[in-house]
Amino acid sequence: MQEEALARLREMQKRSRTAVNKSEPAPQHQQNEKHQPEPRRNNTDPLKSLLGDFKIDSEKALILLMLFVLYKNKADIKLLLALGYLLI
Repeated sequence: MQEEALARLREMQKRSRTAVNKSEPAPQHQQNEKHQPEPRRNNTDPLKSLLGDFKIDSEKALILLMLFVLYKNKADIKLLLALGYLLI
């Protein structure tokens, strides 16, 4: 039973490799060379780029935003103080 399962596994792997190779033909110059990893792109968070100068991380910014929204909606002062305490 295990041998049959291993045989099916190998067959599925073989099929998946051939399907991938057919759908993504590699250019001629890259087939002979080892795969070179692409340089990483600078995937910066827009919030971090805006708040980077103020040294405020995204969690503190979220708490500040919650404080502002709750203040505008006339929330309980104890709740606002508790959120302010989290900023310390």
